Amino acid sequence: MPLERLSWNKFWNMTTNLVKRIGRENKIDAVVGVGRSGTIPASIVAKMLGVDEFYSVRIKLYDDGKPPKRLGSKPEVLFQNVGDLKGKRVLVVDDFLRTGSTLRSVKEVIIGKGAKDVKYAVVALRADARIIPDYYSMKFEDCVIFPWDISEK
Repeated sequence: MPLERLSWNKFWNMTTNLVKRIGRENKIDAVVGVGRSGTIPASIVAKMLGVDEFYSVRIKLYDDGKPPKRLGSKPEVLFQNVGDLKGKRVLVVDDFLRTGSTLRSVKEVIIGKGAKDVKYAVVALRADARIIPDYYSMKFEDCVIFPWDISEK
């Protein structure tokens, strides 16, 4: 599978594009980053949107290889620090979406914490993704290597 390497500059441009698509007019009470890699764009998105409430959920479904290999039949929640979200509007941010399984698992955690509305945003969307998030910056045919994927340099 071909690899698409993103520079920090391209990642920054894609992330600011994502924030523009989300827009400040969308009232978001909390941002949840999908760990590990999704917490990087999630932190930037939260800061740019002026959202102070930030959490993370660590999911394991794929290994760190490029292209990644699936590790199991369903995502495993390894860690979450999500507080009380009763009645809140939540934006879940991840770096890349392939199948949507990870986002579905995060949604279970968030709904369990009382969120009234959950939206999804990803920096890079696989062109053949099974679900389409509410917001994304760019579609890719290839496997994306983000600037922080240092083992793949």
